[in-house]
Amino acid sequence: MSAQLVIPIELIDAFGAGVYVLTLASQAELWWHRRRRRTHFWLAASALGALVVNLTGAHLRTLAQAPSPLLVALNMLGVTIALVGLYQLAEAVGGKRPGRLAQGLQWALLLPIAVQLVTGNPATVPVLMAATALFLLAALWRSILNVLAGDRESRSLAFGLTLLFVTLLYDVLAELQILPRQEGFPVIGFTILYIAAARALSLRYERDYRELINLRGELESRVQQRTLELQEANHRLDLLSRTDTLTGLANRRCFQEAATALLQQQAACLLMIDIDHFKRINDDYGHDAGDAALRAVAHALAAELGNSELLARWGGEEFIALLSPATDGSARAERMRKAISATAIPAGNVTLRLSASFGLVELAANEALDAGITRADAALYHAKRDGRDRVVVAS
Repeated sequence: MSAQLVIPIELIDAFGAGVYVLTLASQAELWWHRRRRRTHFWLAASALGALVVNLTGAHLRTLAQAPSPLLVALNMLGVTIALVGLYQLAEAVGGKRPGRLAQGLQWALLLPIAVQLVTGNPATVPVLMAATALFLLAALWRSILNVLAGDRESRSLAFGLTLLFVTLLYDVLAELQILPRQEGFPVIGFTILYIAAARALSLRYERDYRELINLRGELESRVQQRTLELQEANHRLDLLSRTDTLTGLANRRCFQEAATALLQQQAACLLMIDIDHFKRINDDYGHDAGDAALRAVAHALAAELGNSELLARWGGEEFIALLSPATDGSARAERMRKAISATAIPAGNVTLRLSASFGLVELAANEALDAGITRADAALYHAKRDGRDRVVVAS
């Protein structure tokens, strides 16, 4: 006949107390650093309740006489905290909070504890045990619902709660002498449950952390994309603020900045150009014809320009150019004039030949741009006065 291994209940209680203390300490510390995660708090609370049950139960077994109502009430309070904490844990893992009815029932569990403390009535013990068993079943049911909803971490918690329910049920049936007595079954159930719950919370934290990293990466990517879009939009706005939208040439502001910088480095030839009879084109043929004339003149002038030379629409029908001094400014201006004279635009049923008048001035390095513009404008006035479609060089 083989000998049966019997583990002393004191050793089982000591093992259980160690598990409960470890769970309580670790989960309380995690909750302290992660205040927004209620799951750690409720797992620590449940471990605290189980520890109270463990210590009071061990003391109750050593008593030779009837226990005091205070000791029994403490044991009942530990059971309440342990099982209600598990219910709250299951709700928190699923991202929910107990409803008002559940909260009211939780507070109602204090009533049989208070009755036991005051009267010492032993009938309150089975009443409380039955009520707390309902919270354990509710926790198990909530975990199952979480699993069915696709919550992977709730699988571990549901497994632990199922095993705890089985061990507690076995302990009750053994107490009723329906099944053979096996000491320490509830300790095994709570131990496996707390290990499973701790693993579930750890997996949840890791998953949330990975999702946070992914979200942060997506956010940084979107910020970079928005930054590039904003830079591109600012670039377009800058171009619009420096470009004449009708002709595509630089506007007055852009020309003044670039020409001032260029004149600080070298001499140049400055040209003021005015389309002849532009008002008549607008009045006789409409503004569409006037716009076409502006674009055609801009194209003809730009075709005669070098890479380092500047051309802009000065305003209205006037253009301005800054040419390199390495070439003969008068000859360059004459080629521009001929290019415009060779330009024609359609206006209704007729074709309009265009022409322009030029005022030319040579500027020394570091000479003021405004003074040069005044002189070139005066030369342009003489070209207009002397019959248009000509180049006049300022004296």
